[in-house]
Amino acid sequence: MYFQIYQEGQGLISIQWRWRLRAANHEIIASGEGYNNKQDCIHAVNLLKNTNAATPVKEI
Repeated sequence: MYFQIYQEGQGLISIQWRWRLRAANHEIIASGEGYNNKQDCIHAVNLLKNTNAATPVKEI
């Protein structure tokens, strides 16, 4: 698996940074919201990378 960050949109106003998680076969298995700057997108990826099996799952 690997994370991918990329820019989406056209023009100076609508461009956002996004992330997605791809499986070994390159299928997208998760993706996130858009961020106005690259550093916020990288921060979100790092938060996800810090989760582990002990991270709770809550049903709402």
